[in-house]
Amino acid sequence: MFVGKRIHYLSWDTIVIVVTFRFLLYAICVFARASYAEDDIPRQASEILAQNCLACHGAAMQMSGLDLRTRDAILKGGNRGPALVPGVPQQSRLLNYVRHTQQPAMPPGKQLPDWQVSVLSRWIATGAPLDKPVTTGDNDLKKAMIAMEERPILPEERKFWAFQPVARPTPPAVASAKAGWVRNPIDAFLLRAMEDKGLHPSPEASRRALVRRAYLDLWGLPPTPAQVDEFLSDKRPESFDKLIDKLLDSPHYGERWGRHWLDLVRYADSGGFEYDRDRHDAFRYRDWVIRAITADMPYDQFARYQLAGDEIAPNDPDALVATGFLRHGLDHNIRTEATRMDELDDIVTTTGNAFLAVTIGCARCHNHKFDPIPQKDYYGIQAVFFNTKAKEYPLANEAETAENKKANAAIDERIAPHKKQIEALKKPYRDRIIARERAKLPDYIQIALRTPEEKRTEGQKLNVRQVEQTRNFTEEDVVASMSAEDQARMKSVEDTIKQMDKSRPPRLPNAMAIAEEGRDPLPSYFLHRGSVDMKGSLMKPGVLSVAALSEPSFPAPPPEVKSTFRRKGFADWLTSPDNPLFGRVMANRIWQHHFGEGIVATPSNFGKTGDRPTHPELLDWLTSEFAARKWSMKEMHRLMMKSSAYRMASDDIADNTKLDADNKFVWRQSRQRLEGEIIRDAVLTVAGTLNSKQGGPGVHPYIDPSLWQGSSGRTWPGTSDNDPATWRRSIYVFSKRSIPLPMLDVFDKPDGITSCARRNRSTIAPQALILMNNAFVRMQAEKLAERLQREAGKNPSAQVDLAFSLALARAPQKSEKQSAVTFLKSNPTGLADFCQALFNSNEFVYMP
Repeated sequence: MFVGKRIHYLSWDTIVIVVTFRFLLYAICVFARASYAEDDIPRQASEILAQNCLACHGAAMQMSGLDLRTRDAILKGGNRGPALVPGVPQQSRLLNYVRHTQQPAMPPGKQLPDWQVSVLSRWIATGAPLDKPVTTGDNDLKKAMIAMEERPILPEERKFWAFQPVARPTPPAVASAKAGWVRNPIDAFLLRAMEDKGLHPSPEASRRALVRRAYLDLWGLPPTPAQVDEFLSDKRPESFDKLIDKLLDSPHYGERWGRHWLDLVRYADSGGFEYDRDRHDAFRYRDWVIRAITADMPYDQFARYQLAGDEIAPNDPDALVATGFLRHGLDHNIRTEATRMDELDDIVTTTGNAFLAVTIGCARCHNHKFDPIPQKDYYGIQAVFFNTKAKEYPLANEAETAENKKANAAIDERIAPHKKQIEALKKPYRDRIIARERAKLPDYIQIALRTPEEKRTEGQKLNVRQVEQTRNFTEEDVVASMSAEDQARMKSVEDTIKQMDKSRPPRLPNAMAIAEEGRDPLPSYFLHRGSVDMKGSLMKPGVLSVAALSEPSFPAPPPEVKSTFRRKGFADWLTSPDNPLFGRVMANRIWQHHFGEGIVATPSNFGKTGDRPTHPELLDWLTSEFAARKWSMKEMHRLMMKSSAYRMASDDIADNTKLDADNKFVWRQSRQRLEGEIIRDAVLTVAGTLNSKQGGPGVHPYIDPSLWQGSSGRTWPGTSDNDPATWRRSIYVFSKRSIPLPMLDVFDKPDGITSCARRNRSTIAPQALILMNNAFVRMQAEKLAERLQREAGKNPSAQVDLAFSLALARAPQKSEKQSAVTFLKSNPTGLADFCQALFNSNEFVYMP
């Protein structure tokens, strides 16, 4: 009952009439709208393509060769074939791309609304008609290209795990029954993940395995028997922790972990390409890396010095040397605007890979296909480095420089008359060849040559210049035409010159570094398709937008400097707490080298095409801990190596293998083959021949000349295998890009051309063959045999015991010893053969 209101009731007939009328009206409207929509589909499809696709497949460019402006072009398709099949939506690439059911998903960085996908599907089903070409309504190509430069970062793209702010998760609680296994929070995170998967941790490795693992991991050298015994005799619970502290205090630590960084920054001692010219001062950057890591330079300073050391600490020679990071790209034989873009691309790409783990180089010609990296970001970061130029900073003082210049000038003065002698000997023979060659030329050119220079026409001058600049003979041809007597005279004079050259003072040290053209930035542009012929907008310095929580600051440089200070601004952003990638990437790299795989198994690709972290909370905890410990890499080593996880044995557990054969959840220590450098260093160490000299120019061990002679003047001044000067650690072997040391090359040493975050781990026959047949390895096996005879005497049993202790840090098993002793007694060269067999054993070349 309703109070205060009057209620009106309709009759049933009235209700039926009203409902029927409304239904008919609705049906008429739906029919009319459906009919209109079907007729309007080509227009709607055209608008959808114009709004979402023409930026990359229209007037400004046709990515992948695909033009979506006309029906014929759409049916023709691009590099992948026709874009659609009329009448068959499910077989049409265009529709599958926008549905994200086929890669590459389009448009990059977003997904079309369902209604737009539905319109395109219906359009294709009706035969994909187009009454007129698809157009943006703007026929001005320049405006279209400028519009194409904008690619906003969508909110959902910022939600991708790698671009989220670093959290500090609370380590999970552990059941009391397993609390004893947890030495630090790393173990708690890992144990929780193992339990969730039904896994359990491996038992602790033997103490002999642990000491050998720690030495190889932090020094890259096997422990001596005395070092093993020292550790085994220390029964304190903290003995392993003390061992780690001791190893981290040694320069050998910097030599070992410097190698990992040099892989990342594509370090080499030569310029690459055809001529591959030597870089005599490159080694100073290598030595700086080793010193900085040994000294535990905070990682943020380590990064800042490499990007902008000259702007941050211009009076610090180490800071200048550190900018060699920007100089280790390839040397281009031809200097053009295009090759300069290639040089800058190397810098931008390597910076993105090494410090941010993003494949920013993929955005050079177009917006990144998979990650939210606009092409504008690429050119914004390129603008940071655009003003840079190569610079050799003298590291000697003014007095030393003046003295060196004076001494060289004196030698040049003494050599000059001898060079004139050589030229006087060659001249008549050269003139004879020139006369013979000119006699073959057309009459009009010979007339031009005979005409006095001041009377030649412009055409004759051009002809003469062409003749003088183009010769059909070489200086070698001139020498070959000389008489035997004149050749002998010339050689005698050349020998005299060589002797004089040997008296020159040592070459003064220089920093192979970077400088800038001035404080005013050179103009740099957005390049459509990455082409210098398609310049777009003038670019400002920028950063990786998706990882920037706020607009980065690039303040004006101080008035007294001659640099733009853009690199300092970029380094400030890179190392700021707001950058979620900087710490994550390095924490993951350190984990990778201790545990065989990173928490992110693609250590230089944190993007969509990279692997997802197996333990995301652990990675964030490690990253936050890295920052809290003031970016100390040594503190991160201590944290990881003092965990129970690091101490686990590497043996398989059948039940665990069934659930996680790849050990993604770290239920055992991984089995890692040592790098070629560490295998070579271990051979030298065990043989007792390692030259422990640190730093300085790279050495040139012997390489068979047939592997490099006869190619564009490249040289390798190698000495014989028995030269102790070359028995230094492999990080000090001269790294020539086109002439790799075969022993290192066969064990997957990077080529030094691009950044290498994770070496290949091949297992191939040449690896065993080079350890069996390489002259250097054989010679070192003989040196080890001499050491065994010297230190163990002539008793085969004692020799075998010492050999196993030196090479494998353990005593031989009974069966091993019996076989080895029998072998030694029955073979005249048995001891050296046995030593070489140890070098070739799996146990020698793998981490325990």
